[in-house]
Amino acid sequence: MQPSKDDIIREDILREAQKLFRQFGLRKTTMEDIAKAIGKGKSTLYYYYSSKEEIFDAVVMKEMAEVFTNVQQAVEKAMSAEDKLKAFTLTRIKAVQKKVTLYKIVNREMQEAVHCIKHLHTEYDTRETRLVENILRFGISNGEFDKQLAAELDILPSVMVSSLRGLERDMFTESKYARLESRMESIMSIMMRGLKSSKRRTFA
Repeated sequence: MQPSKDDIIREDILREAQKLFRQFGLRKTTMEDIAKAIGKGKSTLYYYYSSKEEIFDAVVMKEMAEVFTNVQQAVEKAMSAEDKLKAFTLTRIKAVQKKVTLYKIVNREMQEAVHCIKHLHTEYDTRETRLVENILRFGISNGEFDKQLAAELDILPSVMVSSLRGLERDMFTESKYARLESRMESIMSIMMRGLKSSKRRTFA
C-alpha cells in the first residue's frame, strides 16, 4: 500500500524531530524548531501532534520498534535456543549502540523528570521478556535447557532481561565500548552454563 499524505507528513515530522532531539535534547527543542525543520507552519504540526512531548514519545516508540524488529528477525533466523539467546543479546546491543545518542538523551530526560516515558520502557520490557520466555520454552522443549527451568518461567525471563538491560545501560552511560561484543559473549557463556546444567541446586 502507498503511504497516505498524512503518513508521509508524520514520517517527516518524526525524522526531523529525531535529529533535533539528538542534537539539542527535549528541553531545548521547540515545536517551532520542528515546524521549521519540516518546512511547515506550527498549525500543521499541531494538527498531527498536540505537543513536543507527544512527538518525543513517537520518536522513542519508533526507535524501540526498529530495535525490537531487528532483534526479533535475528532470533527467528537462529535455529537453536542457544543461538537465539545469543542473537537476542548481541543484536539488541548493536542496534542500541547505533542509537546511543538518543539513548543517552532519553535517560537524561527521564532522570531530570522533564518528561516521563517510563510507560514506553515498560511496554518494551514486556515484549522483550515475552520473547526471551519463548526462547527458553523452545530450549526446554528440545532438550537444550534443563527441564526444571519450566518451574521458573514466571520470573526467569524478566530477571534475564533486567540483568542485560542493567549491563547495557552501564556500558553506554559510562561509554565502556571497548570489546563490548566479546564481553557480552562471555556473559552469555556463563548464562548458558546455568541454563544447561542438569544438576541445578536449590537453596533453603
